[in-house]
Amino acid sequence: MADKARMLTGGIIGSYLMGHSPVDKALLARLGMNTKEWVDLVTIHGPDDMAVLQALRARGFDEDGVRRWSADFETTYKSLIPLWDLDEGYRAPSSLQKSLLALGKVVEGPLMSMYRKISPAP
Repeated sequence: MADKARMLTGGIIGSYLMGHSPVDKALLARLGMNTKEWVDLVTIHGPDDMAVLQALRARGFDEDGVRRWSADFETTYKSLIPLWDLDEGYRAPSSLQKSLLALGKVVEGPLMSMYRKISPAP
């Protein structure tokens, strides 16, 4: 999620959603932050993930709760992970999946842009 914040501030977020997805919302809730606070914190600390973690610790959050959520991530999001892997290129798609991904790429940008307008990130 830190990389998405960096892409957002760098103007290269593309069709990614920042703070809108169920995963983003779940993490932000556990951190006790909203999207703007998260993006600001990441922006201040640049590409240094350890500095982001140190800033979170200084700010205070339920680190054990976040670790438990993270440990359960694969189970909680098991139906979505294969889709993310296909979309990100970590899994080779079948012929049908290639066609569906190509179609999805055509509509993804406009749909995500519209979604950002009608459902602002928390």
